[in-house]
Amino acid sequence: MTLKRSFLLGKGSIIVFLVITLVLVLAASAFWPSHIGASSSTRYVAPTGNDVGDCNSPATSCQSIQYAVNRANSGDTILVAAGIYTYNPSHDPCPFLPQGGKSVVCIVDKALTIRGGYSLNNWGVPDPVNNLTVIDGQNTYRGGFLLGYSTITTNLVMEGFTIQNCRAEGPNTPDDPSGFGGGMLVSGAYVVLRNVVFKNNKVYGQNTASGAGGAASGAGLAINWSQPGTSSLLEHVVFDSNQSYGGSGPERGGIAFGALFVNGSITISNGLFTNNLAKAGDSAGSGIYNGLSADALGGAIGGGGGIWVLKHITATSNTVIGGNATTYPGGGFGGAIHVERAISFYLADSYIGYNVAKGGNAKNGGFGAGGGVLVNTTPAMIEQVYFIANSAIGGNSTGGGLAGPGGGGGLYLWRTGADLNPSASLTNIVVADNYVALGSSGDPKLGGGGGGIQVQGLQANITHATIARNRLEPPLVSGQGLLVLASPGVGSATANVNYSIIADHTEGGTNAVAVLVQEGNALTFNGGLFAGNRKDTNIDGVPMPPGTINGLSTVLSASTAGFVAPGPPNYDYHILPTSPAVDQATSSTTPLDIDGQERPYGIAADLGADEYVRPRLVVKPNPIVIIVEGNSPTNSSVLINVEYTSSPVSWTASTAAEWLFFDENLSIKNTSGQSEEKLPLWFNPAGLELGVYDALVNITSQEADGVTLQVRMIKVAHVYRNYLPLIFRSHQ
Repeated sequence: MTLKRSFLLGKGSIIVFLVITLVLVLAASAFWPSHIGASSSTRYVAPTGNDVGDCNSPATSCQSIQYAVNRANSGDTILVAAGIYTYNPSHDPCPFLPQGGKSVVCIVDKALTIRGGYSLNNWGVPDPVNNLTVIDGQNTYRGGFLLGYSTITTNLVMEGFTIQNCRAEGPNTPDDPSGFGGGMLVSGAYVVLRNVVFKNNKVYGQNTASGAGGAASGAGLAINWSQPGTSSLLEHVVFDSNQSYGGSGPERGGIAFGALFVNGSITISNGLFTNNLAKAGDSAGSGIYNGLSADALGGAIGGGGGIWVLKHITATSNTVIGGNATTYPGGGFGGAIHVERAISFYLADSYIGYNVAKGGNAKNGGFGAGGGVLVNTTPAMIEQVYFIANSAIGGNSTGGGLAGPGGGGGLYLWRTGADLNPSASLTNIVVADNYVALGSSGDPKLGGGGGGIQVQGLQANITHATIARNRLEPPLVSGQGLLVLASPGVGSATANVNYSIIADHTEGGTNAVAVLVQEGNALTFNGGLFAGNRKDTNIDGVPMPPGTINGLSTVLSASTAGFVAPGPPNYDYHILPTSPAVDQATSSTTPLDIDGQERPYGIAADLGADEYVRPRLVVKPNPIVIIVEGNSPTNSSVLINVEYTSSPVSWTASTAAEWLFFDENLSIKNTSGQSEEKLPLWFNPAGLELGVYDALVNITSQEADGVTLQVRMIKVAHVYRNYLPLIFRSHQ
């Protein structure tokens, strides 16, 4: 199966965004006053305030965020008390925005800090959890718009907000039917967002009467373009249930990017992306216009350009669906993340699970690619990442055509342009239980594959990977775990697979293999383990002629890989101490495993993503100190947990101390439980002299190293308590 897709991003697209912004700004300049050179101030906003004056004290707080923004100078800080803030047309400084882009907060050519989470009684320390501060678009307005034109330093630092129920729709300008940024749009500027939630926001491309439907980009946040040399930063952000819908058009539907669209450099640290959707527009036409189809890209995060750094990302249950057409439907690319033609892409310490990429429907079904992540023509480094139970599914044939292909259920590495030659490095990754299928109707000749990983047209170095239990829906046969193939007109692929486990691949069409290397491509193994696969490779020419496969003699073979609890519901791909992978990566120099544990634990490093480290019990608090008064029994408890495994562990606790028990009847000296359960402690000081008594509780397990709890009981005659006097004042 070989397909080629035209690019959406690149130099040309950046120029388009720049022109769009300039059109907006030329109109904006007549409305926006200059505040350059003013000294910085703090301004206050509260639902009980009034939109008069300068809002420069809590007592004179204004009522709307927009009014405070209008009064603010660059460098000012705006503190916002808990409440729900909505669009106020009387304070809107951006009348140049089209009706579908009106924003609750509009900022042009200013550098501001806006912090939420305050209360009327505490303007010193924000608490956005208990003091919920909301920008609500009422399903009609965009949440925020940040535009830089006459200065290259426009930026926004925003902390402690929920941006919800917002909506933006095309046209973006009279000549552009696109919609950008349902929750927030950034153009010619950069943002720093901390503790910000984007929830239930939507963006729509315009339905058109000619050509293509309008694109929809960034239902939560669209960073349309940034000034050269700048980068946006997102820390502790949530994108939940945001939806992007491309518009319909007579030739093809509009392209759609998901919850976060980025054209430029971005760093995201600690981000949760869940239940977001990108649905490209439908068309009654052929489905092709200006060389593009109605693709949906990156249900959680999509875009390109610049340097991308993503750390501690959890992306679950996000979806992309290509647009429908008569002949050429759109593809679904990157159920969670799609990046194309960026300077570099780094993803680490993350979990990518249950995402779906699905092609659109037409006479020939569309391509579903990269159920979890798709990296296109971009140098990539991915380390310590789980790709679990993602799906790439082709679109359906509407009659007489081909079923849409699927590829790269967990991860798709793709080069589609001969002008660049990127490579990818994958270290300490688990790619498991991912799925690839053709569309449910149509001729299956397009095929598909790479249930776990698809490497197409580039070099990929895969080190200490665990690739397990990935599936191909029959009749697909091309690499349940890994598929290596060329990109037509671009180049062949090379994969180096080092110290990895490829195991338990049993579902697929007749003669399906765990690893398939197409003719003209190459794969080299350096150590590793095959375990429990129905068939390991296509080195024998079945199901199709192989490319070059080297190093098979360095790969061990076993009936089982010895995982702790593979598959649902635990998806625990740590290895047992009896695993044949233990101590077998004798030449590995990788210092850590997927959990950040040091290699080697034993005499040599282990194969796969996990370095076996015997689980150990931990107890908190430890030690525990209790003061008892007189002869009255008292009680407390400690929490017993386990490290180095996600599976539950049983434990047994015992003590020999005559005054310490595990029940209120003061009779039990031995008890048992499971990790994440509390151990009750009862103290009986009766018959003991005043003083300090120490004891030990031994907590053991057959499945983990034990722990000793240190207990101290201090018996006193009386506990003296001091109380502050209550003073009642009568107001005359």
